[in-house]
Amino acid sequence: MRIGSKLGIAILGWGVLVAISTAGAQDEKAKEPKKGAEVARVQSIPLGGKLDGLSGDRQYGVYVPTKFGGELTLTTSSGEIEALTGPDGKARQNGKEVGNDAHGWYTFKVKGAKDKYEVETSFVQLGKSARKPWNFYYWPTKADSLHEPWAGGNGRVDTPAPVGDDVMLKGVGSYVAPGEDIILAGPNGLLETTPSAGDTSTWFPNLYDDLTWRGPDGTMFATPSPMLKYDQLFNLGARAYEANFTPNKDISRWPGHCLGGAVASILLNEPSPAPWSGMTKDELKGLWAELGENHYNHRIGDYANLIPPGPPRAGFDETDRFVARFHQVLESHIRGQKQALLGNLRAFPPRGTNNEVWNHGIGEYVATYHAVPGQGERAIKMDIELRANSGSCLNGQDDKPRIVNYQYKLVYGLDGGVDETNVAGNDWISVGGEAMFAPLNLLEVVETKWAGHNPSVTEQNIRSIDLANGGNTFARSGGAPQFRPVGTYEAGRPMLAGSNSSLNSPSTPSRGLFRGIFGRR
Repeated sequence: MRIGSKLGIAILGWGVLVAISTAGAQDEKAKEPKKGAEVARVQSIPLGGKLDGLSGDRQYGVYVPTKFGGELTLTTSSGEIEALTGPDGKARQNGKEVGNDAHGWYTFKVKGAKDKYEVETSFVQLGKSARKPWNFYYWPTKADSLHEPWAGGNGRVDTPAPVGDDVMLKGVGSYVAPGEDIILAGPNGLLETTPSAGDTSTWFPNLYDDLTWRGPDGTMFATPSPMLKYDQLFNLGARAYEANFTPNKDISRWPGHCLGGAVASILLNEPSPAPWSGMTKDELKGLWAELGENHYNHRIGDYANLIPPGPPRAGFDETDRFVARFHQVLESHIRGQKQALLGNLRAFPPRGTNNEVWNHGIGEYVATYHAVPGQGERAIKMDIELRANSGSCLNGQDDKPRIVNYQYKLVYGLDGGVDETNVAGNDWISVGGEAMFAPLNLLEVVETKWAGHNPSVTEQNIRSIDLANGGNTFARSGGAPQFRPVGTYEAGRPMLAGSNSSLNSPSTPSRGLFRGIFGRR
């Protein structure tokens, strides 16, 4: 049907010729169809909208623009909805899925209404991948540090000197801003200095942690220790390599292993550690995250990429031209192929910045359709609820999806797919929920080579202790091993090749490869 026409003629199947008025009222002087054809006068109702002031038993039509299906629901304030018929001329059930390749005009009747009434339509599309991406923890690379308190500090360095191989950044008595680092963990990756009164310390779970960590008040805490346990299972030195070469030394705490964790969550079964390995599920996920963190090893198929952060706003802005490409990838893969996608959804509110990278597995969305008044039945304002996995799930905390809301306008083609050539019809209107900016990208991960930056962490070893992704090839008797702390296990082991105590080791592997696709980390 031609967009903007006052009266359209739609072939609905079974030889029935239907005249659909898109002006909101019957046009008695409409052009007559060919003689002998069966004609039904139909008034259109906007998709996701309503018309009121209606009366009598009448026939109506509503246009569904997408070939990927969804639930079409019709309601009337009086009378009954009858004879819902699809574009193929076959009967459909109100409130049910219309099915794939079923885009076009749907007709129905309202019968038995009393007085004036209104008719409303709703169309909701659920996209859901066959494999649900599992939640993970992003294992930050920020070095543990002793620092000035974020609030209530005295503005100066109070701790006199570092302990062990910790590195002092500012001398005692120096001025420091709130949150600024004073002492960083050295090449062994372990913060060994206890802060004096006036300073504090912060610890985040890292891949290279010891079995325990001492808090600012001297309390000892048990910690996840993925690489230390891995080393003792396979007699390797992965932890020392990771501790020496991967920590970032600035104040930022968001860089980590979210790319590797997200890719693993899309392509693998949720890990299940062999009981005799002594590892937890989170620790095993952390090892897979290390293997998946190498940007060069992922082959990307379809994508929407390099989307500006915005934030989007109603009317023209730089994010608008990416709407059609983004929705085409979202709809065709998650809904059409039941395939989870990888996406950098950028920072969390309320204080995130637009350079932050937060990669997620995206396995579900809900799209609610609304026809745009005056722009034809294929122009749609879309409300999207995007459901991604959590990248901060550790010890059962934050075990819930990250939910992001987008609203944008786009135009569908006559074939039922998004019309990517109609750039003028795009408008990225807003972003909400657990996001502040437009996403950087949406990517189809076709395949990956499981090889991270750490040469001691191998796919073969990890699969051997993962019952969900490889089996029981590393069976041992006697139960889980008695793991030793770093100081005991690594005592006397040779120093790593290329190791040094400077804050910027020349051997540090780059975490910014392919940053145009995956974002800078």
